[in-house]
Amino acid sequence: MEKAAGDEKILVRLIDDEDIPDDGLGFHAQQAVEKMIKAVLAKSEIAYERTHNIAYLLKLLDGASIPKPARADDLPNLSPWAAELRYGRQPETAPDRAEMRILVEQTKVWADTQLATTPVDEDEDEAPPPRPAPTEGLGRPETRGGSSRTDG
Repeated sequence: MEKAAGDEKILVRLIDDEDIPDDGLGFHAQQAVEKMIKAVLAKSEIAYERTHNIAYLLKLLDGASIPKPARADDLPNLSPWAAELRYGRQPETAPDRAEMRILVEQTKVWADTQLATTPVDEDEDEAPPPRPAPTEGLGRPETRGGSSRTDG
């Protein structure tokens, strides 16, 4: 959650400044949410591919029966911002700054709650979780592939 906190701090400090470009704010909102979800997946020992695709990460939560953040259906709307800034493409629409703030704040509350809960007694000799299904067909080419690294 440390890495997510950095993106969240940048977003919160700059979101009300109209001189800050929307794409930079969208990038930090997306990164904060992505890293928060990945922290919960990692705590639950759920392997995931290296991706910026929030819809894919939410499907992993579903598959593991982990409750999703509030307004989870709106979170994938942040995914394009990761790629837009990284790959130099212009977004089709400007982000709603107030909406970004709410999505990040609600996801943080959810992640903090999930990370604070103690997992049910697990058998330490149990096999590791299976590798997740490939992200093929989930969207953008730059979000496919990668490794099962669990760092944000």
